[in-house]
Amino acid sequence: KQIKTALIAESFGGQSIVSADIQNWIGTKSVSGYDFAKMLEEHLRAQENIEIVDGERISKVERIEGGPASPTRQGGYKVTTESGKNFETKYLLVVSGSHRRRLEVPGGKEFDGRGVFYCSTCDAPLLQGKTAAVVGGGNTAVEAVIDLLTYASKIYLLHRRDTLRADPVSQEKIKNNPKVEIIWNAEVQEISGNDFVNELKYKDKVTGEIKELAVEGVFVEIG
Repeated sequence: KQIKTALIAESFGGQSIVSADIQNWIGTKSVSGYDFAKMLEEHLRAQENIEIVDGERISKVERIEGGPASPTRQGGYKVTTESGKNFETKYLLVVSGSHRRRLEVPGGKEFDGRGVFYCSTCDAPLLQGKTAAVVGGGNTAVEAVIDLLTYASKIYLLHRRDTLRADPVSQEKIKNNPKVEIIWNAEVQEISGNDFVNELKYKDKVTGEIKELAVEGVFVEIG
């Protein structure tokens, strides 16, 4: 369309960059999240009339009135980055994506990076020969269990419902594995430890009982 465009981004890739293997991108049999991100970035950089400003975070957006000397004569927006760069534009698209949901329980924040993890692809090797818990019931949770199978000696999958939401193919990969124990109707109450995580408490939503698990890592995969 020959529309003069600026793309301002702190980084490229998004959440998918940590995926070890993406199999449902049409036309590509299998690609890692890192390679997938690079592929999209290269495609973007090959386009004309797009100014790419990377390594920048937006700090302020202001509505501006147009004028004869303004590049946005009919009005628009002034965008300012943290480093002080300014852009004027008639239209502004905000496509900042999303972030992983945190586990808002006692110990969740305190042990972040010290036994509480949000990336199984990155951190599963740290659980070599250890006991891990995965919290969640969707595809990301089941994929985290799959990532841990190579390393952990025991894996608890805690789900707050009585059925998993993950696709059947992924479920089949963990269903009969002796390392995996699924705990249904479980609501995490607390994560505790010394320097690192060593215990997780959860509530059995059916009986109301608070139970404890000795674990050395908790992978949060709740959306």
